[in-house]
Amino acid sequence: MWAVVLAAFLCGAAVSAAAFSIGWKHQAQKGTSAESALVAATASVHSLRTQLAAERSDLAAAHAGALAVRRSRATLHTALARLRTQLASAHQALVATSAQAAPLSGALARLTNELHALTSYVTSTPSSQLDAGYLQAQVAYVSKTAAGLSSALAALAAPKN
Repeated sequence: MWAVVLAAFLCGAAVSAAAFSIGWKHQAQKGTSAESALVAATASVHSLRTQLAAERSDLAAAHAGALAVRRSRATLHTALARLRTQLASAHQALVATSAQAAPLSGALARLTNELHALTSYVTSTPSSQLDAGYLQAQVAYVSKTAAGLSSALAALAAPKN
């Protein structure tokens, strides 16, 4: 009887040891699989962190670039406003100069007509019939008109403040 109890005890111990060994092996395989998954997940996390750092760096660079573009745009708007002001001033100066030059063209037309008339008189009149007083008056008038045009042109050409 003791032999049967001992045999049953040994059989139970052998079955328990076999079950424990199978369970232990199964748990060891699960642990190895979990460790492999953990290593893969850790590598993936490191890769994602590296990508995130690179993206943040790119985002910071893009932000700095956008800031530089906004500053350049503001500078260009200021320059454009200054150029518009200068253009308006130049346009006003052109209008003023044109207004001052308008009477000069009339005086120049009169001077040209007088010179043509004087030339026609001198070329068509015989030398013996030329009137010296008339010629002197005409030359004096043409000289005075030319001097007036010259001073008016100098006034136009003078820089304005």
